[in-house]
Amino acid sequence: MAIESLEEYNARQYSKKREWHRAQAQLPIKEKMRIMLEMQKRVLPMIARQRPLKWYEKPWDIEP
Repeated sequence: MAIESLEEYNARQYSKKREWHRAQAQLPIKEKMRIMLEMQKRVLPMIARQRPLKWYEKPWDIEP
């Protein structure tokens, strides 16, 4: 098994990331909103531990 160079590794990673972004861009709006709300639910407790949340940072109680 040959060891790839750093440039080859980076090129492969960028290519995979580009493909992933293209696939994400093709998702329906409802699915994009579901993903965004899920991400907010995951990160919000971490922010709240660091400082009080501002009124506009508090999530709405909605489901897509």
